[in-house]
Amino acid sequence: MAQQSIGETRLARSSTSHTLSLYTVVKVRFISALIISLSSLICFLGTSWDIQWHAFVGRDRTLIPPHEMMLSGIGLSGIAALLLVVTETIWARQNRSSTKQVTPFAGLFSAPLGAYIAGYAALNSAVAFPLDTYWHSLYGIDVTLWAPFHVMIISGMALTGLGAAYLFASAANLASRIHAPGSKRTAYAGMVVAFATTLSLFMLLVFNGLQPDYTINLGFISLSLFPCLIGLLVGCILIAAASLLPWQWAATSVFGVSALFVIIDQLAIPPALTLLMQLEQLTFLKEQHATPPQISIVSVSWPLLTIVAAVLIDLVIQRAKKQNWSKRQLLTGLVVATFLCTIPVTVRSPLAVLNLISILGVAGVILSFALGFLGTFMGVQLGQGIGKTMRTLEG
Repeated sequence: MAQQSIGETRLARSSTSHTLSLYTVVKVRFISALIISLSSLICFLGTSWDIQWHAFVGRDRTLIPPHEMMLSGIGLSGIAALLLVVTETIWARQNRSSTKQVTPFAGLFSAPLGAYIAGYAALNSAVAFPLDTYWHSLYGIDVTLWAPFHVMIISGMALTGLGAAYLFASAANLASRIHAPGSKRTAYAGMVVAFATTLSLFMLLVFNGLQPDYTINLGFISLSLFPCLIGLLVGCILIAAASLLPWQWAATSVFGVSALFVIIDQLAIPPALTLLMQLEQLTFLKEQHATPPQISIVSVSWPLLTIVAAVLIDLVIQRAKKQNWSKRQLLTGLVVATFLCTIPVTVRSPLAVLNLISILGVAGVILSFALGFLGTFMGVQLGQGIGKTMRTLEG
């Protein structure tokens, strides 16, 4: 009887110790995800500054301040992800019962899936920087965001934000398991920020599709990739957030935080460019204004109908829950709600759809929106899949 009591005491102590270690893991994952999210925000502001710099000043050297800001964000997120992988691998080896809380990789590492995603994405961007410099030395200066290594850099930075979202989801699931509702709610809030950074960074690539130089000429017809790209992006990110977060206005919240980033961008980037030009005694390009720009190119190019799509996505999900819609009805409603954002409307060009018609012709516009519908459908399904995966991730 005494031996049984001693055994039960040891088991209780072991369980308590494991629970305490899980509390620590939740905190470590949350802090790492927060650092990576803030690093992604630094990358977003640095990239916007770089766009402004190239448009009004031009490219003069590799290590200009906007590039240094981008590299700082990339380096910080990569280091945070690496430290988390090493820390959790050590923890997993010391706690053999933690196999459900980590994702093994290559038989050597045991860490959250989000840490792998963020680490790989940061490495992807870091490798692309010297390759981009080499590209410019071979083919000269280009100002297009769709140059191969520009896409590689920005995509990597955006995926670090997605890795942070996975980390927050993992922390939320683990907090739910150990009955820590406060930590769970905080992790959900962190997910909104992480999704917003991902949306904002990918949007830098998407809105360039509205420019005439970015149309695809097939010989017999021309088309724009903007409807397809924005439908895929908004469907993926906002649907994932709305499917995962237990809030009525999850998609709208993600867009709201993204809009806050754009406001910060508008307030910070034009003065930063002007100050830097004065410090380095530079002048504007001849084809640009002789006076400092008062607007951020990124802020006035932001697709405005994304907010309408976000609100409609939340309303569709609320209606589906109340009326017990089937999966097909829900999918149809989400695709229709998301498809609205494929109509191009920006502060810079509120009648962009008319510009597309004049450039592409009616047939080209119809084909472009048909591709947009396909991209939206794929994005919604991908978003639902991501949300489903995150709900049970490493909990």
